Amino acid sequence: MKTILITGAGGGISRAIIPLLYKRGYRLLLTTKSSINSLTSFLSEESIDAEVFAADLCDQKQVDVLFDWVNDLGGADVLINNAGVAHAAPAWKLTVEQMHDLFETNFYTAVRCTQKVLTHMREQNFGRIICVSSVVAHKPSFGTSGYAASKSALEGYVRGVAIDTASKGVTANTIAYGYMKAGMLNDVPQPMLDEILTTIPSGQFGAAAQIASYVELLINSPYTTGQTLHVNGGQWMP
Repeated sequence: MKTILITGAGGGISRAIIPLLYKRGYRLLLTTKSSINSLTSFLSEESIDAEVFAADLCDQKQVDVLFDWVNDLGGADVLINNAGVAHAAPAWKLTVEQMHDLFETNFYTAVRCTQKVLTHMREQNFGRIICVSSVVAHKPSFGTSGYAASKSALEGYVRGVAIDTASKGVTANTIAYGYMKAGMLNDVPQPMLDEILTTIPSGQFGAAAQIASYVELLINSPYTTGQTLHVNGGQWMP
């Protein structure tokens, strides 16, 4: 049984994929910063047996404690870097401080967790790093320059990790999904949602649960590394 560590596990996308991954036989270790009570309630309602740990991944000391806990439980075979925040501001209003905060959550949390988990993965000659990116990294919309930059940096980092770890049975990939019916999309005003729909050839928002299938694909694909999988209804075509 492979063990999956999911960061940002209190968010809507995570809650969509957690039940499916659990049903497919994976052992789940979940971490969230501020949604610990609601996440625990969700797991109880769904009859999911998973370990939960509260941590602020922007704090290196808390990351160290988190991975002491992970290693005490036998370590993680798969790391899903899902922690992230959205921010909308036109470039002339985006401050350096706001950009710094975006990178702290969307980029550096993934760097901290990846660095910590790689020791175990390299020792066992197996590991899967899966980072969550966004279609916005490839097709920004108005006011998303900061968010797009943080996710673009993440994708570049993952490609470098893939090269560094390929000889040790570790793969590193990114799933860049578009507008899914979960999580951050719930905070978008309806007029903006209507406008976004006009840019999606399939004419609909995605079902977040399908991300679980892409996670499982990457877990079972030892020859796929350094790639970005695009799941966006045709909104962006590389």
